[in-house]
Amino acid sequence: MDSKIIPLQNIDEFKSSILIEERVAILIFTAEWCQPSLNLVTLMKKELDQQRKRLSQQTGVINIFVVDHEKEGCYQIVKQFSPTTLPYVYLFEKGKYIAQFGGLDVFAMNKLIKKALESSRAL
Repeated sequence: MDSKIIPLQNIDEFKSSILIEERVAILIFTAEWCQPSLNLVTLMKKELDQQRKRLSQQTGVINIFVVDHEKEGCYQIVKQFSPTTLPYVYLFEKGKYIAQFGGLDVFAMNKLIKKALESSRAL
């Protein structure tokens, strides 16, 4: 099963999808007008799925949750994290933040994906 891209609409969805989650999850702050954000979401899903397949799917599914920085319902999520740039990415394990990076940084993205896959295998 491949990773899914799941848009979050409000703080309640964030809490039930990531904070209560018993596995690894990726959270990306984006905006409709920010092409690097949109590119990163697509690129991260593609790379995450490819690396999982290389590992013979010995890891659990890692979903990518997306928050539109300007969507009215997402204000509380944005306020809680205060991303300093777009895109901004956070990695969570069992509801706890364990890594982050900002911008369209392919090296940082691959490093975060590697950490996500290692964490997922440990669960």
